[in-house]
Amino acid sequence: MEHDARAAGIAMALLRLARAAEAEAREQGQAEGLTPAQVAVLRFAAKTRPEMATPGQLARVLGVRAPTAVGIVNPLVERSLLERRPHPFDGRQSVLALTAAGWAAWARLERWQSGLAESLAALSPSELGAFEAALAKVVAAEVRAGRLVVSAPCAGCVHFRPLAHPGEPRPHRCALIARDLSEDEAAMECPEHTPAAR
Repeated sequence: MEHDARAAGIAMALLRLARAAEAEAREQGQAEGLTPAQVAVLRFAAKTRPEMATPGQLARVLGVRAPTAVGIVNPLVERSLLERRPHPFDGRQSVLALTAAGWAAWARLERWQSGLAESLAALSPSELGAFEAALAKVVAAEVRAGRLVVSAPCAGCVHFRPLAHPGEPRPHRCALIARDLSEDEAAMECPEHTPAAR
């Protein structure tokens, strides 16, 4: 019973932290005339591997339906912060990409210091390590339950084949999309990241 009560208390603390992070994102976005969802779209376009930055993947990452994602994207396109481009490998899809103005806006947003990151940085290395390990288990459970989509770089993904072509400009391979990747591309986030079994 005490264990369940502690778990419920921690869940409430995480919800409060999420609200605080959303309030911070809202405040930061307001300076750019953006909503928190629009800031999330800019982050998605900036950090996601280009061929994976589709409107469908955006909807998955945001946890919304496709029409809702389109409603968030359209004002960014109208403001020339974001553009739709033809998908490099699939003629039936498009990808979302930041324009020069979008990159400038993202750079200003990214420079702002996160209050939550400052609070976490105040933890000791052992506290931070324990928190990170426990949080990783919770996130993995939420992903398995289908309540959360986590984008991550290629390293550690079951589909990633590091150094499949050593010495080549695109030395790595993604088996999921059957494409070779450069170092920079492999370091970007992918919404299809599936952690390899440990």
